[in-house]
Amino acid sequence: MPLISRIMIRLSLVYFLVGTAIGALMLINKAFLVSPLIWFIFPIHIKFLIFGWIIQFTLGVAYWILPRFLETKGRGNPIPAWIMVAVLNLGILAVSFAPYGLGKTVGLTGRILEAVSVILFITLHWKRVVTYNT
Repeated sequence: MPLISRIMIRLSLVYFLVGTAIGALMLINKAFLVSPLIWFIFPIHIKFLIFGWIIQFTLGVAYWILPRFLETKGRGNPIPAWIMVAVLNLGILAVSFAPYGLGKTVGLTGRILEAVSVILFITLHWKRVVTYNT
C-alpha cells in the first residue's frame, strides 16, 4: 500500500475517533444535561464523519486499489497526490470551524478546497484507468 493511502486512511481514522467522541458527548448530553452549548459542535461532528472519515477513507483506498500505469507500473507523480491530501484536510478543517467566528469566506474557501481535492483525485486517476481500456 502506498504511503499516501496509508496517511489518508490514518487521518480518516483520526477524524472518525474525534467525530465519534463528539457524537458520544452529544448523546450523553441528551441523557444527562451537561451543557446546552454542546450542540454547537454538531456541525464539526457531521463534517468530521462525512468528509474527514468516509470520503477521505474512500479516496485513500481508491488511490491504492485503482490500477497503475501499464508501462511504468507506478501511480505517476506523487506531488499532486500529496497536494490532494493537504488541500482536502485544509478544506475539511476550514469548513468545520468556519461557523465559529471565522466567517462565511473561510467556509466557502474550505468547500472550494474540498472540490479542488476531488478534481485532483479524478485527474490523477483518469489516465491510469483509461490506459486499461485501450
